[in-house]
Amino acid sequence: MTGTDVVSVDLSFDNNVFSIDTIKRALYRFADRCSFDIQSLDQQTKVTLHITSSLSRPAIDDLCARIRNEVLDQDLRDTLSRETANIRTLILANAFSNTGLIES
Repeated sequence: MTGTDVVSVDLSFDNNVFSIDTIKRALYRFADRCSFDIQSLDQQTKVTLHITSSLSRPAIDDLCARIRNEVLDQDLRDTLSRETANIRTLILANAFSNTGLIES
């Protein structure tokens, strides 16, 4: 394999589990290593990785595992963000109320 060869690998994610925004955020973290095609198919999001380096098969498998883990990580971050939104809003409101920017 030369440095200009492109290897394509497909990954699938269940739309009932992961949102497209979550998948995109996860993929963005790997944009320096590969490019992506994203398709929404029924209940699945299909991601085709286009890897433009001479990675070995084990290295490609490792990259795919890292991407899957990052999708899970981003999904958990989304969940925590939604669950703590009210607390963050309360903390910010309290912080700004002590600045004199908001009148009592």
